[in-house]
Amino acid sequence: MDIASVIAHNLSAWMSGSASLGTIKALSKASGVGFGTVRRARNGDGNITVQNLEAIARAFKRHAIDLLVTPGMPYPISATPTNDIPAAREPLPDESELLQGFRLAPREAREILLDVARRYANTK
Repeated sequence: MDIASVIAHNLSAWMSGSASLGTIKALSKASGVGFGTVRRARNGDGNITVQNLEAIARAFKRHAIDLLVTPGMPYPISATPTNDIPAAREPLPDESELLQGFRLAPREAREILLDVARRYANTK
């Protein structure tokens, strides 16, 4: 199976399993990727950019690498999520909003937010 077919297979499966992202139009809007680009990716036509692949995966709260895994193959070790290995990634929208609010908050509010975060971090 070539990579375009793998992407098409995985994307079709994700879309059929999602109530809110089950159509090309809905996925295009949620991901910010053009309708035609999403359609071509779902049909296995053409070449999709890494940026568009990541944007589509992000709409499903997943990573681009998840679209590249051949069905029936074991998931790559390097992509297995773990809590021990820190990974750099762009923050999710709600994380960005939280960080922006933290940066703009007065010192007392930042201390309260840090205290709450530390309590939740220690209760895993």
